[in-house]
Amino acid sequence: METLRTDCVVIGTGPGGYVAAIRLGQLGKQVIAVEKESPGGVCLNVGCIPSKALITAAKTYEKIRHGETMGVLVDGARVDLPRLQAWKGSIVDKLTGGVRQLIKGSGGKLMIGEATLAGPNRVEVRTREGALAIEAGAIVLATGSRPAAIPGFIVDNARILDSTGALALSSLPQRLCVIGGGYIGLELGIMYAKLGAKVSSRRRSSRGPTRS
Repeated sequence: METLRTDCVVIGTGPGGYVAAIRLGQLGKQVIAVEKESPGGVCLNVGCIPSKALITAAKTYEKIRHGETMGVLVDGARVDLPRLQAWKGSIVDKLTGGVRQLIKGSGGKLMIGEATLAGPNRVEVRTREGALAIEAGAIVLATGSRPAAIPGFIVDNARILDSTGALALSSLPQRLCVIGGGYIGLELGIMYAKLGAKVSSRRRSSRGPTRS
């Protein structure tokens, strides 16, 4: 197995990992940042950025639908969800590409692959080209988070969605139930309601489940 040597390895390139990699490079350290999927982490790829893009579009659509109250009449307004998803994707691609350039510009190297800790100073990475090892004086873990599993619900991103799947729908559901009243559930529920879906929600209070 090929072995690379560097000062630092950063595992994960979300808001914590890519900032750490950039700063380490600026301080003169040799850095390799390892990312399993796409740079930018949850926030840029399947969180804050795509959700805000879709919410902006949903608000625009809602204003158009109710423009008659201001004397603005629009006939036949509709949402082309595949085109909306493509527009959202272009925004994500632009920002994740920016992360790549920032890491490179600071002197760091970005590697796409799945990293595994193999020792106190050793990381093994599986890439499309094969496996390799990295030995480093320091390892930064910034692996981020994943949607929580709910007992009794198997996510298939067809009928039962997690937050990632809900941001990638190619057709608008007629009815949607959102489990969880945190900011992610609220954002997704409000966005799809503005696009025309009938949305209900379930949240747990100190007195048990409640419906709204």
